[in-house]
Formats: sequence, C-alpha cells, structure tokens
Amino acid sequence: MKKFLMIALALVLAFALCACGNEPSEPQKPESPAETPSEPEVPEEPEVIPEEPSEPKKTPEEIAENCGYMTFEEITAAGYYPDWMQPHTIIIYDENGVPEITEGAELTPEDLVDRPEFDVMPFIQFSEEMKIEPNTKAEYDLHGFIQNIYHLWPDGNYNLDYPPEEG
Repeated sequence: MKKFLMIALALVLAFALCACGNEPSEPQKPESPAETPSEPEVPEEPEVIPEEPSEPKKTPEEIAENCGYMTFEEITAAGYYPDWMQPHTIIIYDENGVPEITEGAELTPEDLVDRPEFDVMPFIQFSEEMKIEPNTKAEYDLHGFIQNIYHLWPDGNYNLDYPPEEG
C-alpha cells in the first residue's frame, strides 16, 4: 500500500510540474516611445519577383493533338466507349450500339485547356473492356471521366450486372 501511495504521489507531482511548465508568460508591455531610440521610418518597398519565362500558350487544337483527342463520332465509329465527356454526361446505346447523348455533351478541344489530367490519363482506351455493347448506358462523373456502364434488363431498367440469360 505504501508503494502505491508513493507512485500516486509521484504521478500527481509529475502532472503538476507539467501543468506549471505550460502556463503562458505574461505579455510584455510595450516600451514607451521615450525609452526607445527613434529610428527614421523607411517605407517598405514591395518585393519584385522576377517573371519566369513561361511556355507559349498552346492553342486548344495543339492540346487536343498532344492528348490524343478524338471526336465522339470517331470514338464510337471505332466501337469504343469514350473515357471522357462533359461532366455528368449520360449516353444510351440502343440494340445496334448506336449512341444517343441524353445528358451532357462531348468534350471539345476548347474544353481541354487547363485540364492537366489528359497529360496523365489517355483520352480513349482501346481495350476489350471498353468496347461498345448494345443496350447499355454509359455514365460520366463530375469530372467527365467514365464512371459506370449499365446493362438493360428485361424490365426496362439499367443495372451494373448483365441481365439474366433466358433459356
């Protein structure tokens, strides 16, 4: 019991010392103007930052060429879902794979200006997963990147899963 009391006393003392060490010091009172030597006031000059030579501004067509831009018609004619469209775009593909943009629109070269993601991510992926399937709906997120591809079910709704096979 005596050891327990000694440990408890040591903890209380340690906490008290920690609490005392964190007290804010009293703010110093400013010296009176008579006590400080007066120095002439020098107006501050704004710091001039030298301009860095910047790259010449690229035209939307040059930016489009650099990122592999293709029009919506070119992408669908090749048989693929576009990776990029205007934000919140929805495209419905009929039973023949013919697209109809129901919301949003395609990206134009002017839309690519000041969008650095096109330097990192391809504008279109020519992969088996991105081939157009009939009776699907492609949905694009708030940045314009493809988010989901839904499949038409017999009840007329679109679902992420393929419809059950009849048979």
